[in-house]
Amino acid sequence: MAHVPLRLKLRWQLEILGVRLLLTLRGLSHRSMSRIIAQAHRLARPWLGRRHTTAIANLKRVYGDQLSQSQREVIAHQSINSFFLSCLESIIQPVDASLISAEGDGLDELLRLHRQGQGVILGSLHLGCWDIHLRWLSEQLDTPSVIYRPARNPHSDVLLNRARQANSNCNWIPQSDARSMLRCLHRGGSLILMTDLYSFTNTTQVDFLGLSTNFVKGPAALSQKSGCPLFPIAQVRENNGRIRLIIGAPLWPGQGAAALSDQLAAVARWHEPFIQAYPEQYYWINRRWRAGDGSGERLRPIGPPGR
Repeated sequence: MAHVPLRLKLRWQLEILGVRLLLTLRGLSHRSMSRIIAQAHRLARPWLGRRHTTAIANLKRVYGDQLSQSQREVIAHQSINSFFLSCLESIIQPVDASLISAEGDGLDELLRLHRQGQGVILGSLHLGCWDIHLRWLSEQLDTPSVIYRPARNPHSDVLLNRARQANSNCNWIPQSDARSMLRCLHRGGSLILMTDLYSFTNTTQVDFLGLSTNFVKGPAALSQKSGCPLFPIAQVRENNGRIRLIIGAPLWPGQGAAALSDQLAAVARWHEPFIQAYPEQYYWINRRWRAGDGSGERLRPIGPPGR
């Protein structure tokens, strides 16, 4: 193993302590965890200022003057709370199965293709309760594989993976391991990944929330290489505590750059109504549009969010 500087070792130790502290919250209800997150957010607000600023800037770029500054601040605040709750769902008390409903044009087709041994790709956004989505899928499909971004701290990564694996019957594949992803699909497996990650190297741009947006091409590229369909999936919380898992119709791959771009654009447009209806549950704190990369140009008008 390469030499690790002392300063980095100390930082890793602090991170490990933080992860172990989080794991002591195992078994808490969502209601209790939501209260803890709200309190912690207020205390940590000075350290989350940059995230708030990014979220507000994203909301300003998407909606312009259709939202007031106070409305942007409320959505940004709620978005951060929702994000932290989703991150912690792998260790807290599972949601009662009676509160979870699965629906959508692609639900029956997904289960049918899986029974036939057809590999499938399930593409989701950082929207709502994605860990509950994984939990449900792992009960319907035979050990689906989830693509994840490993923590920089290898020791924290081990602890986090144990928590994930204890929560649902899924395999976990690092995002750099394309060979394992293709092997999973060729064997008729189910691959689950996020589709709204920012790409620094890929210049493929699609219409996302009415703006020209850089999208990582991995999901569509895997679909083309494997010949497997890409199912768009959303997961959201209702105000009454119920969870909706929505599965869109499969998007089968074509060939070439234009087909790849069209497939990514279809995924982005399919998710838009759910971001519009549940804006407080979207991951606005991620820098989706960056200066100098050519994205962010207005392609079409978009109305204000709200149900």
